[in-house]
Amino acid sequence: MSGIIGESSNLRPDVWFNWNSIRCESAQPTPTHSGTFFDETLRDGLQAPNIRNPTLEQKLTIVDHMVRSGVRSADLGFPGSDSAAERECMEIARHISANGYELTQGYAGRTHPADIHAICEIAQTVGVAVDAYLFIGVSPIRQYVEDWDSASIRRNIIQSAAECRREGVEFVLVLEDTVRCTPEVLTGVYDAAIETGVRRITLCDTVGAALPSGTRSLIHWSQQYFADRGHPIGFEWHGHNDRGLALANSLTALAMGCERVHGTILGIGERTGNASLDQLMVNSHLDGHATYDLKALRDYCAYAAPVLGVDIPQNYPAMGRDVFKTSAGVHGAAILKAHEKGDVLVKDSVYSSVPASFLGREQEVMIDASSGVNNVKYWLTVHGYEKDDASLIKKVLAKAKTSSAPLADELIRQIIATAE
Repeated sequence: MSGIIGESSNLRPDVWFNWNSIRCESAQPTPTHSGTFFDETLRDGLQAPNIRNPTLEQKLTIVDHMVRSGVRSADLGFPGSDSAAERECMEIARHISANGYELTQGYAGRTHPADIHAICEIAQTVGVAVDAYLFIGVSPIRQYVEDWDSASIRRNIIQSAAECRREGVEFVLVLEDTVRCTPEVLTGVYDAAIETGVRRITLCDTVGAALPSGTRSLIHWSQQYFADRGHPIGFEWHGHNDRGLALANSLTALAMGCERVHGTILGIGERTGNASLDQLMVNSHLDGHATYDLKALRDYCAYAAPVLGVDIPQNYPAMGRDVFKTSAGVHGAAILKAHEKGDVLVKDSVYSSVPASFLGREQEVMIDASSGVNNVKYWLTVHGYEKDDASLIKKVLAKAKTSSAPLADELIRQIIATAE
């Protein structure tokens, strides 16, 4: 727990519990990376005041982009929130079914009969299998604020499991704020899950409090708890980015064997957002754990950004406007030499860990005040000009040294035309 917070409060210590304080030295299993990613864009991603709620047509197009990118499971909405949301979720389910998409459909709700009924209505009306992602807060701090107790939490879990079983939908138990939930409370929650035959549990870093070490400890302890009792369970991970660690925590969860790791496109979501789905997919693809269509993923990001009302920062990993640009002389020289060797992957990798060609892009060598001769030579080469004209190179560099920004292609062409 946090010593500073704990010492400044009169509340009982478990209110400030955090799995970052637990060290499981044996929590070093061989990484499996066998899980998949669960797209939360159309549910948790929209729970933010700065995110625009798409139209139904736009949501259907987002689903199309999910599938083309290689997403195989998604949370597609909160049908119990109101009748309009239920109708939209119904249409999304029909769209997926009509197109024959191999996309496991999840819908979110509280452990409340009305929410469960709304999810079950989708399954029964459209005739599709759905997962009911039913969430309940479990951490001591949440219990304290809400005046809940562990007994009522267990009752809700048992009743929700029974209701889902009657309606024929898969119950996924979503434990809000698991990262700050004590082993003592989790013991009761997990026992209720075993009693009711729960097969899937989502561990949540709801406020982005986890460190990778805390993520590892929580998952390891939870896996061991069910293994010791002979109850097979599939774990999922849902992380937020308040401390800037959502990507690292989610990759840790994937390595620890979580079957589904949640994220949103471009990391959208409340406060600082969720784990970035696109960054998770890029990393998984590059590390050889799964295969995704990164060009389709780029299209997904490009479509989603304006629809959701967000900008893609120019230095955003893999997708940003400037991530494959360089103007430093030493970098330009290396990229020119790699280009002359005729190997695209070598050129893509000499000064980048993400190959531009995987995303349908190219290395861009800019010419500015920090550039050297080889930057100009590279530009001339890729644009079909003679690269060894020393007088022309000198003129281009002279202009660059007096400019406050990289030279635009059109300006370089004007310099060439003037020189001729």
